[in-house]
Amino acid sequence: LRELWLHGNLLTCLPAELGQCASLTVLQAHHNRLAELPAALGALPRLQGLYLQSNRLGGSLAALRQRVLCHLPLQNLALGANAFDLAEASELASELSGSAARAVTSSGHSGAARIGLGWNRGTPPAALRDVLTDRLATTDHFFEPMAAGVRGDVLLVAFAAQGPGMQQWAAPCAAARAAGVAVDALYLADPSNSYYLQDPAGGWGGVRYFERLIRAHTAGYARVLLVGSSMGGTAALLHAHLGHRAVSFGPRVDLDLTHGAHVPAEPRRACTARVRHALAVMHARGGRAAVHVGAGNAVDMMQARLVAHAPGLDLHEHDTFHHNVPMFLEREGLLVPLLKRELLALLQG
Repeated sequence: LRELWLHGNLLTCLPAELGQCASLTVLQAHHNRLAELPAALGALPRLQGLYLQSNRLGGSLAALRQRVLCHLPLQNLALGANAFDLAEASELASELSGSAARAVTSSGHSGAARIGLGWNRGTPPAALRDVLTDRLATTDHFFEPMAAGVRGDVLLVAFAAQGPGMQQWAAPCAAARAAGVAVDALYLADPSNSYYLQDPAGGWGGVRYFERLIRAHTAGYARVLLVGSSMGGTAALLHAHLGHRAVSFGPRVDLDLTHGAHVPAEPRRACTARVRHALAVMHARGGRAAVHVGAGNAVDMMQARLVAHAPGLDLHEHDTFHHNVPMFLEREGLLVPLLKRELLALLQG
């Protein structure tokens, strides 16, 4: 057993027998009712991804680290939307050095651990307050102007995909800036790993919550580009009406047809209608959207066809079966040119 997906099952505990699954590399147990973790999890020698968002975990982060986490070779640790006291966030981030994070383990394992802590309780230490990087997150958004005190020509609203709730799209944004485009960036992440449908209070008012957050930053910008992949691609379409162009890679439009069973029926089934409405509003205002999918990925193609005929939307099929289309395009040297073309279209429009 290498991956175990238990999310959305109302579980109140995990069996200690999990510690006997020596080959387990990924444990998805988000959106349950877990209040504690068995110490036996610390016996998993290959566990690299531990996803525990939206549970009832709390208590001391230091104790959790010593009892379980320090024994694991983690690369991704997702603890968002729980009840931990962020005043202890430094206990997990104590081995940060500069912009790189070493593993949270102290048992001889090495490597980089990405730690998501957004939407917990309390206030982090000053050095970790409002942090959203590709290694550590204590919040759900971070605004990065190209130059302090000067508004850029374009605001890039960048939604992160599934995972611990990290910053994404910083490298393509930096490449666009290096090419001379004055781009400010609003990086967004979903600490609850729920398609940006959940809110910090644990309810399902995420669409309204993130819309207010985005509107607070887009005010005053004549050009706004939204971008995201997978879950982030869904969010880019959900909020397409807030921008002038939207670029979505492998979006999940109908959550009944994907890994959205942990989302309650009402917000899950409203997702498709909300996406179509946002695209219609964007088109009515003169905006355009683009959806990029791998032609060899049957699930992604099925999802893309749900919006393929939306007015003002262009569907692009790429020669890959990968769901992670941005990774494929980056390897082919095509991702940054694509983003530059979208920015240029905005500037010329």
